[in-house]
Amino acid sequence: MIVDIIGRLVDRIMNMSNARTFDRTTDSLEAISNAVAALIAALAQEMRPEIQLFEGWQDELGIDFTLWTLLNPATAWARGAGAGVAAPHLVATNTMILNELSRLVGNQRWPIAPDTWAANTILRRVVFEFEMTIATLASLDNTACFFGLTPAQAATRITQDIIGFALIGAGNDLQTVTDAATVETVNTGFAENLALYNKFRIDILTPLIAGVPTPSVRFYLNEALLATHVTNLPDLPMYPNFYFDTAAGGSISQIGIIRIWTEDYQRV
Repeated sequence: MIVDIIGRLVDRIMNMSNARTFDRTTDSLEAISNAVAALIAALAQEMRPEIQLFEGWQDELGIDFTLWTLLNPATAWARGAGAGVAAPHLVATNTMILNELSRLVGNQRWPIAPDTWAANTILRRVVFEFEMTIATLASLDNTACFFGLTPAQAATRITQDIIGFALIGAGNDLQTVTDAATVETVNTGFAENLALYNKFRIDILTPLIAGVPTPSVRFYLNEALLATHVTNLPDLPMYPNFYFDTAAGGSISQIGIIRIWTEDYQRV
């Protein structure tokens, strides 16, 4: 496909300088611009990384316990069709009662080391994405709820050495957090609506900025960059971890597609 696009592009460029073969519909600047755009799109598809973890909740037998551990209690979780704003999706639904704790945590750890990734390491980047909606946000206890990466399966918001999203304030506003040995970098104030079906992304990388490796963690919501943390970045293998704690009543949350991948080359 790419070779074919390049061939057509070369032909169009050559025809522009040849009055006998020039065709305005195929050889104009607009046509060549469209061909270049098609080439860029094709190259982007070829460069897509291999997804190492993809969870789409398609298993009709329920949640796959080789991939996930359900805790506090496990009975709060069920795999199936979504409801409300998540109705078109397959999801893991978490239904909790007053003062209940509930956790969905991965059984595999992922290498997280933005401060040490360099020319002597194979990995340079880890990306963690997930879809989620929280129908009853006001019922959650923001001192403990956490959605991200943790070094221990039993970790919560108050655990050290974590990377992810938390809740803060009376309105349970979204917060981005990186913690290294209890010293934190945080950001908030994103005007989000967590009751909607949202796509979250944590991008952990060490890009070369002016030729210098620059460790960073970038947080996205619905493809929009929320915050970039360059300080207090933990360097430990970590589990994907979704931890919910109710304080004021029952709560329902739905987690959609989850995917994680690693990369072994530098990109900005």
